[in-house]
Amino acid sequence: MVRLLRVVFLCALVSCLALPALAQPKGAPPPDAEGWIPLFDGQSLAGWQLRDKNGPNGWSAKDGVLSNTAPSTDLVTEMTFTDHELHVEFRLPRGGNSGVYLQGRYEVQVADSAGKPTSKYMCGAIYDKIAPSKNAAKPAGQWQTLDIKFIAPRADRQGNVVQKARITVTLNGVTVIDNAEIDGVTGGALDNNEGKPGPLMLQGNHTSVDYRNIKYRPLRVGWPDDKLFTPLFDGKTLTGWSVRGPAHGGKGRWEVRDGAIVGTQDPPGIGGVLMTEKKFGDFEIRCEINPDWGIDSGLFLRTTDQGACYQCTVDYRPGGQVGTLYGERSGGWLQQNPLWEKFYWPGRWNELRCVVRGQPPHIQIWLNGNLTVDFWDTKERLPAEGYIGLQVHRGHDWQGRLTRFRNIRILPLGK
Repeated sequence: MVRLLRVVFLCALVSCLALPALAQPKGAPPPDAEGWIPLFDGQSLAGWQLRDKNGPNGWSAKDGVLSNTAPSTDLVTEMTFTDHELHVEFRLPRGGNSGVYLQGRYEVQVADSAGKPTSKYMCGAIYDKIAPSKNAAKPAGQWQTLDIKFIAPRADRQGNVVQKARITVTLNGVTVIDNAEIDGVTGGALDNNEGKPGPLMLQGNHTSVDYRNIKYRPLRVGWPDDKLFTPLFDGKTLTGWSVRGPAHGGKGRWEVRDGAIVGTQDPPGIGGVLMTEKKFGDFEIRCEINPDWGIDSGLFLRTTDQGACYQCTVDYRPGGQVGTLYGERSGGWLQQNPLWEKFYWPGRWNELRCVVRGQPPHIQIWLNGNLTVDFWDTKERLPAEGYIGLQVHRGHDWQGRLTRFRNIRILPLGK
């Protein structure tokens, strides 16, 4: 085992480097104190697109209200979702009809239903599938609220649904559907790809409708309690970690700074991988990352001494991605996600969660609670056990920038 020497950064050298100006991505808006993230900025259609880009567009934004005037087409978020809570406020004219489609597949009916008997087609229903327990709709012309808890369906390696979607709907403060199972997609769905992430869709092809205060909060259904996890980093030293390889041409430079493991290149542009001294097979790992803009880094899963691994990317630079899956020396890109920027908080600590199970493995990655990777491998690319690694990529474009990891903890999983 290579003994890791205490590393002191060349601060004077780094401070002298001229860092080129790079156009940093805007990223996701930070959550509020209760964890809610807005999907509508109140003044534009940013983050939304028409279901049919060539269809009629009656949507407009003004003074915090998203309005649709018929004839129009459905409006779809660029973001996709798995398990989440959703808050939506809406206002309908007399006889109005619209719908809120979760994952673009399951419609919660939005309709002028005040005073009508309950049915599978009234406000708050899962269209044509589940009738609300009571009529909680307000008269047309008034603002109303929908609060939804949605647990997405689960699918197996072949794409077969093994657990159906479940939903709780609260209309105007009254729970009208309580943890009910949804048997398949509803009419007007974007697709039938149950078990895959999907967008939020607002129906626009019936009547005029107004929406406002649209926001979501990721749900962490089935996530193990953090108390079950074992820390891999004590926050003070590099005990339990060492550099092997030399992967990426060398060792890189590693130290502990302000409770985080901080890595950078060893001039002139030599990278490296800091690895745990212990191997892991099936596991869940959680950590926080806060890389400088313009670097290429990664969280290595089941890595070998030579640095071959499944890599959760921390490629935070132009053209890069964070929270996606790359086969380092084992196949290249395995699963990308161009929507990663919509889940990332620039300049802040971001949470990564990775689950690796089986051989060949099923690998899932969450970025700030949002599923970004759901990959079923069909090849045994690597051994069933390997180290956890933190990477600094070699090359001549880093120029002193840092990658940072903290709060690294792991939970071995049973068979």
